[in-house]
Amino acid sequence: MTTHFVIVGNGAAGYRAAKALREADADAQVSVFSDERYPFYLRRQLGDFLSGAMTLQEIVFQSRNAYRRERIDLFLMTPITSIDPDAHAVEFAASPPVRYDRLLLATGTEAVRPAIPGRDLAGVTTFDTLTEAADLRDSLKAVEHAVLLEEGVIGLTLAESLLAAGVRVTQLLAGERFWPEALDETTSGRIEALLEERGVVLRRKTSARAVIGTAGRCAAVELADGQRLSADLVACGCRRRPATRLAQGAGIEVGAGIRVDETLHASRPDVFAAGDVAEPAGTDPSAPAAGAFCWQRAWAQGAAAAASMLDHRPHGVAEAVRIRTTLFGLDLAILGEGHLPAGGRVTVHEQPDGPDVWRRLVYRDDRLVGAIILGTGESVHELNRLVVEGAGRERAEAVLAPPEAPEGEDLVPTTFARHCPICAAELVVHRGTREGAVLRCHACNTDLVVCWDGRHGWFEIRRP
Repeated sequence: MTTHFVIVGNGAAGYRAAKALREADADAQVSVFSDERYPFYLRRQLGDFLSGAMTLQEIVFQSRNAYRRERIDLFLMTPITSIDPDAHAVEFAASPPVRYDRLLLATGTEAVRPAIPGRDLAGVTTFDTLTEAADLRDSLKAVEHAVLLEEGVIGLTLAESLLAAGVRVTQLLAGERFWPEALDETTSGRIEALLEERGVVLRRKTSARAVIGTAGRCAAVELADGQRLSADLVACGCRRRPATRLAQGAGIEVGAGIRVDETLHASRPDVFAAGDVAEPAGTDPSAPAAGAFCWQRAWAQGAAAAASMLDHRPHGVAEAVRIRTTLFGLDLAILGEGHLPAGGRVTVHEQPDGPDVWRRLVYRDDRLVGAIILGTGESVHELNRLVVEGAGRERAEAVLAPPEAPEGEDLVPTTFARHCPICAAELVVHRGTREGAVLRCHACNTDLVVCWDGRHGWFEIRRP
């Protein structure tokens, strides 16, 4: 009898799960339901799309025809209204229910709009989807000044893209520094300096009281003190939370996200969750970076969820990275509890590594529990592993010490992770790999050449 796998959500976790299910079971029916207009794309690339660095064809990872070729049934703009776990069915507003044998909830995160008047005016964006990004890009020529209401990854991405398009940007900070819930004081200061050097105006210790409109479109932001800032574009919803509405309505156990065990099973039979909506056992729901999307973790969990849905034992997802993005060409990664201040059982080691890299290592009882990296991402892979295992200080310092160059001038002296330039999947290059070696991307099968300039590594596409 054919098994019907239903996946709700077509982001990194849902797409990866669909691919893995099809690869493992050629006879299964695999159905993916998405609210969105476009097939799979990476949200982390929305900024490149908005700035014009990527076309619509480039950001959409696969066309609908590719899903058809792989016999994955993709239903776009098809929102599911509710789930009936007892009947093993998903329900829709205007069509009959669809029965499933195994259900994966990969609904990701959703923007949290501030509860202020005017938040639904035209020109107020959450920059949450490719549809919003496409609409914004079409109207960007008419935008002179944008106001970003909140701090977060979305705000960083949007600020960089808007500046590249020639838009003036003002960022509102609720406190005295940028994003204190997720960043330590030094990293906040470094990011503020980057933003201000590029022309972003930071307004500290203030917030928006309302968005003021003219003819149904935003025209200004009214601050808490009554002052008004003109604004052709207002970005809100930079803060995010797991999209748990469907799970809650179905009586599935929810905390900050959908609670799952080590195999990504949720609390109801044959229901699984993966990606940023999932709350694995042992997760601290009060962690400040909770709800921030991390596509690397989602991608890994999608594969693990598929294994569980097939009754296979999944490989554990050893992922401590909570936030991963880039800002003006610099990597920013927050791992584990990298934001914690020093004090009591917590000690902090701030570790500048030359002019381009800043590392902050956080220990509790001399065990590594978190890190923040700003600069180049060579050490993120190693740090992720060390945080996951709770490495002792001596071991962490030994692993992170500047490595001795392996024998041979053309050998890469350190382990680093970089994104595939085609599909953005993360690939790891291990210490001792020969410069010029060819690696094949596990996601899109592109042949990539390992490049190293003596300090930094990257990939180039292998040409015939």
